[in-house]
Amino acid sequence: MNFRATLSFLLLIFVSQVLFASKKPSAKNSFNTGTVKFNRVEFNSSVKTFSSYYAIHNDSLHRINFRYKDKKRGIKPYIAPTLLIATGTALYFSPNANENFQDWVRGHFSYSGHLDDYIQYAPIVAVYGLNAVGVKGKNNFGNRTALLLKSFLLNDFVVSRLKSLVNSERPNGGMRSFPSGHTSVAFATAHFMHKEYGERSIWYSIGAYACATTVGMMRVAKDAHWISDVLAGAGFGMLSTELVYLTHQYKWDNEHIKNFDIFPWKSNRQTGVTMVYSF
Repeated sequence: MNFRATLSFLLLIFVSQVLFASKKPSAKNSFNTGTVKFNRVEFNSSVKTFSSYYAIHNDSLHRINFRYKDKKRGIKPYIAPTLLIATGTALYFSPNANENFQDWVRGHFSYSGHLDDYIQYAPIVAVYGLNAVGVKGKNNFGNRTALLLKSFLLNDFVVSRLKSLVNSERPNGGMRSFPSGHTSVAFATAHFMHKEYGERSIWYSIGAYACATTVGMMRVAKDAHWISDVLAGAGFGMLSTELVYLTHQYKWDNEHIKNFDIFPWKSNRQTGVTMVYSF
């Protein structure tokens, strides 16, 4: 089967799900497997005649529930990241304040290692490690992983674009300083741990944010970033994760996976397997 015929077939399967999900299948062309009924449907195309089965769930069409707890907290979760971004931006336009703070750090702290390259991911290891030993967080493995990946993608998109757009000079002479990428990742992962375990105990959140703050301090002590870069990076990291949790639809769980139907089909000399998701 060529790509166009395959795509047409899958689209017809999807349309049949929407149009016929609420209809009762006839006794002639249907069979019952307990909680799910299957109805035989035939599709005609200019190339082949396809016949297959589609599933009709007892609850007809799946309705997405948008009333998640994360959507009920108003502006409170956005206060801290907004203040961090605003303060970092203000300091960016105050070079004297940036330089004075950097001079003070140079006189009191010195760091030249690579630990900051690794501990920015420590909250991720902690979240999956806790789940592995039986300390369950807010979400299951599927939703948790989807949230983390989307947070990384959003954070990287925003921070990398800003770095290229601003292209400011680092304290050590390099470029692409504002905002701090290491710090944004560290606070994105720290906020991820806060969202997963903060309701279980505040100490999980304190530990995660302390780790992220350490990364930011190391970046300044390493002469890799100004304090403005670190503050803004922290805000963007937290904001990225918060927005991902706000918009996530939590479909990566066993209940929603049950809405997938996989079944074989055969037409003349063509055979295959079709996967359908019931909305």
